[in-house]
Amino acid sequence: MSILCIDFMNAAHRARSGFQAGDHAVVYNFFRQLKALVDQFKPSRTYIVLEGRPVKRHEALADYKANRVIEEDDPRREGLMKFFKQKDIIVDILQRHMPVSVMRHPTSEADDTIANLIRRSTTAVEWIVVSSDTDFIQLLQEHDNVKLYNPVKKEFVTAPDCDYVTWKALRGDSSDNIPGVPGVGDKTAEKIASDPDALKEFVLRPEVQPVFTRNYDLIRFSEWTDEERNAMTCSSPTKDWDAVKQTFESMGFASIVKEGSWQKFTTSFDPLFG
Repeated sequence: MSILCIDFMNAAHRARSGFQAGDHAVVYNFFRQLKALVDQFKPSRTYIVLEGRPVKRHEALADYKANRVIEEDDPRREGLMKFFKQKDIIVDILQRHMPVSVMRHPTSEADDTIANLIRRSTTAVEWIVVSSDTDFIQLLQEHDNVKLYNPVKKEFVTAPDCDYVTWKALRGDSSDNIPGVPGVGDKTAEKIASDPDALKEFVLRPEVQPVFTRNYDLIRFSEWTDEERNAMTCSSPTKDWDAVKQTFESMGFASIVKEGSWQKFTTSFDPLFG
């Protein structure tokens, strides 16, 4: 018995690559990739986890992920808006017609939501998290029943020997616009994080402590209070293959809806509704 947990925006951005014909290429690629993951892992349940607004992280660091903002006059903006429209179509199909659970917390990112789902799980079920985001490595170091699958490299991720959050707090995270401790790169961070005495001495330096403490809190997955947990929304698995097929036909997904291929598509997901 296993639960497949998919980092939605990570998967949606991955669907932007590959087949690009037509106005709904991202939708097409997403559902083909989703089917492949369900076929590969054969989960008993699938969670699709959306992003919320990272309120606490923005309060701690105003420029958190500011490097990802695309201004109105940026030539990339038109493509991004097209992507967002397709993203919304995918979410609508998943929530209304598919045997999966779509989850979102209004003030937490998807990785925090996934972390809290796993932390509060009362069974020994196996969790398979699908994402190329390395921040999920910290879950591997917390739980024996979690696997992290990188869908880009098509392999499971192995946790490092040193504490991941400590290592990343030292070196920073350029993808999230989190500056590291000046002068500390990957190798130095690994060396310090692997030596408790060296770490204790290093982080007590006046110029290091505030940067390290801030980064550690930014990178570590948050622990929800009961009130925060109750703010999460979750759709119930449903199944309306006629509606899905009609939508796919209107988008020209002939290779999915043709006889034979369509039966294979629905057969992949049917066990999730059992």
